[in-house]
Amino acid sequence: MFNIGDKIVYPGQGIGVVNCIEEMEFKGEKQNYYKIDIINSTMKLKLPVSRVEFTNIRLISDSNEIDTDLNNFSDFIVNEEEIKISTAKERMITNSKKIKEGTLNDYLDVICNLTQVMQVGNINANEKQVLNSTKSLVVEEISQSKDLSKEEASELLENAIKF
Repeated sequence: MFNIGDKIVYPGQGIGVVNCIEEMEFKGEKQNYYKIDIINSTMKLKLPVSRVEFTNIRLISDSNEIDTDLNNFSDFIVNEEEIKISTAKERMITNSKKIKEGTLNDYLDVICNLTQVMQVGNINANEKQVLNSTKSLVVEEISQSKDLSKEEASELLENAIKF
């Protein structure tokens, strides 16, 4: 599924690079493992190739997909009344599920939702942390996909958020 050198998104962990695929023995059984280095972290992961389909790991989005999604950021906006009647617990459940799914659209949806919540003044500390960490994941993905600095990638995201 992945090749050495592929940049991947590991939902909830960040952007990584597959730096090798090697056969290892575990409980008497040999199987192939991806060795993944998480960018901007000391984290190194070993993941059985056979488990990838259960993890939602994906290749980073290509530049055109990012452009399309950022240009259509307003598609993620929901009715202000829905924002006002939703509870922090409901939002946390929904947003946690989206972060685990790990698609770029899921991340952008979380950012849009929590940004809207913040604008009406109902964001709590946990949601603020989720918003900031999700923004960081998206900025890193933009940066890696488009070969931009984090500052340039952050600016692209912030310009899309202005709704």
